[in-house]
Amino acid sequence: MDTSLDSFLDGKLKIYQPVKGYRAGIDSVLLAASVKDYKGCNILDAGCGVGVISYCIAFRCKNVNIIGIEKSTEYYSLATKSLKLNKLESNINFLNKNFLSITKNQTDIIVSNPPWFRKNSTYVSKNKLLNEAKIESLDLSTWINKVCENLSDNGEYYTIFPFNRIKELIRVLKKCFKVIKIYPLSSFKELPPNRAIIYAKKTATKYQYLEFDKIIIHKADKTFMDNINDLLHKGISFPLA
Repeated sequence: MDTSLDSFLDGKLKIYQPVKGYRAGIDSVLLAASVKDYKGCNILDAGCGVGVISYCIAFRCKNVNIIGIEKSTEYYSLATKSLKLNKLESNINFLNKNFLSITKNQTDIIVSNPPWFRKNSTYVSKNKLLNEAKIESLDLSTWINKVCENLSDNGEYYTIFPFNRIKELIRVLKKCFKVIKIYPLSSFKELPPNRAIIYAKKTATKYQYLEFDKIIIHKADKTFMDNINDLLHKGISFPLA
């Protein structure tokens, strides 16, 4: 497998990726930046790929413990290969396992950017690794139930999801989580959201659902909005309400 060594956070991180296959973009960095920094907490990156989300969290957060779960041997090998290249604030361990095999982990936070495209809704590539990273291989309920099973009673879940499937996701999340917050993302001000960052928490005194104003990624001239640019280059947190 041909690989490239790519820079993230303005070169503060160096991560190996396949030349042909799924290559992490800004979604992984934005999602990682949205995860709250609880000192000493345990974080599970489900379906971590080459580890971009894990690495971005570990760079920003001090004294958290991160486990990246990845079923693909190819992506797992690249994730572990990048460990020796980066100075991190927290500990990362990668496991070459299917997330569905993980049971009752009782972690504080689960984060994931899994494949959420239906088979008939996106281009099917000849590249197996690319398809596995884009096209869902199990139903939404199975995935969310597995997330819920592996979270502590006060656990939190962060993911990024196609906006046109938000209602479907909410119906599933409501079975496990008491707090659900939706942060729509739009490439430009005049365009509708095409995806959203999702925050969900298992325990609360009462059910709470909030959908916030959309977050704009680009200015009219196609450069990044100032706050997005800072997230992508400085590795700072994404302060979500």
